Amino acid sequence: MTRKKAHIISHSHWDREWFLPLESLRFKLVTLMDEVEGLLDMEAGFNHFHMDGQMIMLEDYLAVKPAKREKMKQLVADGKLRIGPWYMLQDAFLTSGEANIRNLQYGLEMAKEFGHVEKIGYFPDTFGLYGQVPQLMSQAGFDTVVFGRGVNPTGFNNQVFDSAFASKYSEMFWESPDGSKVLGILLANWYSNGNEIPVEKEEAKVFWDKKLADVERFASTDEWLFMNGCDHQPVQTDLAEALEVAKELYPDVDFIHSHFERYQDAVKQSLEPEKLQTVYGELTSQQSDGWSTLANTASSRIYLKQANEKMERLLERLAEPISVIASDAGVPYPHEYLAFAWKLLMENQIHDSITACSLDEVHREMEVRFEKVEQVTMSLISNAARKLTEQITIAKTGIPITIFHAGGVEIAKTIEIELETDEIHFSEMHFEQIPDELAKLPAQTFRLETSEGVEIPVVVEPLGIHFNYDLPERKFRDSYFARKYKLTFIVENLPAVGYETLYAHAISEVEPEVEPSSALTMENRFLKVEVAANGTYTLFDKMSGIEARGLGAYEDVGDIGNEYMFKEAGDKLRVDTLQSKPEMSVLREDKLGKTIIIRHEIEIPESASAAAFAEEKRRLVWHPERQSPRSEKRIILKVATELTLNKHDKQLAVRVKIVNNADDHRFRVLFPTGVTCETHQVGSVFEVTTRPNKQAKEWTNPTSDNRKQAFVTSGNVLIATHGLPEYEVSENGDKLELTLLRAVSEIGDWGDFPAYEAECHREITADFYVFLTDGSKAINSELPAEVNALLAPVYAMQHKPSNKAKTLPENQNFAKWKAANGLVFSTFKLAKDNKRIVRFYQTATEPTILQTIHTWGKSTILEETSIGQEKTFTVRPNEIITLKGV
Repeated sequence: MTRKKAHIISHSHWDREWFLPLESLRFKLVTLMDEVEGLLDMEAGFNHFHMDGQMIMLEDYLAVKPAKREKMKQLVADGKLRIGPWYMLQDAFLTSGEANIRNLQYGLEMAKEFGHVEKIGYFPDTFGLYGQVPQLMSQAGFDTVVFGRGVNPTGFNNQVFDSAFASKYSEMFWESPDGSKVLGILLANWYSNGNEIPVEKEEAKVFWDKKLADVERFASTDEWLFMNGCDHQPVQTDLAEALEVAKELYPDVDFIHSHFERYQDAVKQSLEPEKLQTVYGELTSQQSDGWSTLANTASSRIYLKQANEKMERLLERLAEPISVIASDAGVPYPHEYLAFAWKLLMENQIHDSITACSLDEVHREMEVRFEKVEQVTMSLISNAARKLTEQITIAKTGIPITIFHAGGVEIAKTIEIELETDEIHFSEMHFEQIPDELAKLPAQTFRLETSEGVEIPVVVEPLGIHFNYDLPERKFRDSYFARKYKLTFIVENLPAVGYETLYAHAISEVEPEVEPSSALTMENRFLKVEVAANGTYTLFDKMSGIEARGLGAYEDVGDIGNEYMFKEAGDKLRVDTLQSKPEMSVLREDKLGKTIIIRHEIEIPESASAAAFAEEKRRLVWHPERQSPRSEKRIILKVATELTLNKHDKQLAVRVKIVNNADDHRFRVLFPTGVTCETHQVGSVFEVTTRPNKQAKEWTNPTSDNRKQAFVTSGNVLIATHGLPEYEVSENGDKLELTLLRAVSEIGDWGDFPAYEAECHREITADFYVFLTDGSKAINSELPAEVNALLAPVYAMQHKPSNKAKTLPENQNFAKWKAANGLVFSTFKLAKDNKRIVRFYQTATEPTILQTIHTWGKSTILEETSIGQEKTFTVRPNEIITLKGV
């Protein structure tokens, strides 16, 4: 009979910012690390400390005590301080696939600088896990994942229930959709099951009798895990003494002050694989009562989700690709600056930050960080674009404009640019005289042409006379005034990854303004749109013959939950717009297309019932049991909806502006899907996954809210979104609901933590697109790739005069590949050794072919090495494929 081995791992789960702001918690972190250093140096029997799997914890400490860097390196080299592999502990579903990869890359890079990486996939408190985790971990060389949520159902304080286990044991195999498999270890008794171990014998006996039994209940081996720590837990300074007491009380158990690599090796040696179950794909606690899945963090402070997605797409679809293109023109690739931008963004992607379940102070600081990320990223983009436009060969006439795009497939897009003409610099005339001089110039408009001379329809809006300045490379600031115009136009076939140059020609004829029609219909060669009197709209797809009616109604419902979870108010009072009569008019109609605006004024309760709700919060009533009704006092919620259909659009563009002045409510847009079905499909991290509409039998939550990335499709309707990750599909699939706003007043979880700014008293602008399709075929079609390109930003730059040699062509497409349906473009960047990297993920259910013009080697997500020199690759179903230049 083998001896039981109790592996005690000292740690502190470090939520960087949460119920206290960053700097308050950093103060506690410094105290913790100083004590850890002393114990590791001086205390016999205190051998290791686990740094929560995230390098930012060490980075934050060294920001205060930089002189400790060499000491930390020594502790890591000695195997005492256990670090890595992540840069930070992210929320998996609210961060993009590429963000998850960068998180691992930068974390491993930093850990290696300190001498050793704890090679284990560590997800202690991630709010659900995407299905491709095993594939990512396998490609990174990890074969074991430790996680705290997603399989066994958990309730209040993470209590484990006795039913509906997806796995009998805390050890299991976990398989990705592509077939990659890792050993999964569930923290079945949470990451604090060995916290605050008593030294006094009687207390220790009670403690260990329970803890040993709790672990034995789930363990498939005699290697048992006890996590000695919790959230922001000070290190247990008398742990060595406590373990000596435990050894005396339980002579048949080996108590080991351990670390994860030692523990995982011991488990793997003791496993009986035939005893273990295999879990597949996403781990989101769906086999549970449905209250603690934490899916509603996807809609808390929705403005943060929107900002995060915008920054991810700017980095992935512009900053990195345009920097590759510029490197071909002799511009050094900004490895360090891109890493700086990514790490700054990652500070906002931590699982209590981007999930928006923290204090108001935390989320105010996040908004500043997002602004800083945008400043950094746009500096990278504009610098690379400027260096490129200086070298592009241009025609002798016209004002050159270059459009940069990296959506992965050729696509038609509507572009806007502010164009300047007639610059008069301060060096030419006294600045007070310049505006009057410019005002004397005759009115003008513009004709727009491709480099081949094909005219492109353009709408021109004069913006008046504006001040601006140039920042020459070798001179002081050069100030000027100029006439400014907004040009709006459509480019039909933007290169998949590259740029296209157009020419604006000033002409004296000013087109007369066209009075828009009053007809509340729109039509192009792909779609027809009709708006009903209540503000809903009907779409008819002229290519497929599919029609969907009654789209776009709104529903407002009371929310007496918190930043973690939605709970409908006890009176079940819902307000919708199905019987409303909004004001509607044509906002614009021109040669490019048409926009209809719908203005709703919706009478809703101003909040939850103040007295009843305050009392429930004061008594910490668990959210499923809350019953407060909505207030009897009413206010007007103003909602403006803009429906846009331009001449080349295959989808209806929708922009909703909500001026939120109400509390404690959730606001959604509703889409009847046209058909009933049992499943729906959503974009997720490196996959399109199929989810059941009907929840497991254990599910008691009245709602079935879920998370997505990029799009969700059910029946005949597909909704693609910018930063709107929460949705719900009805049990029979006939209705899809998209959350635009959720307003609550507290953090929730384990105490009374007000967070009034989570009520979101601000203007929320939500952008999404409506497609008509056979949703069941989304996986094996071009739709995921098209949506990916649709959501990608573009960057347009007007050329400035330059004396640099013109060596670049007017147009370039760097997408030298042909990808079959199902392959979705993910990244185009340079690896650390300056070799090109291109990555795709497969969404089709059958192998497909990726054919390239250039030779590539097949690499992993870490991009360090590559194998072979090929031009044709067979991509397995659901495979994430990374190619590296040779």
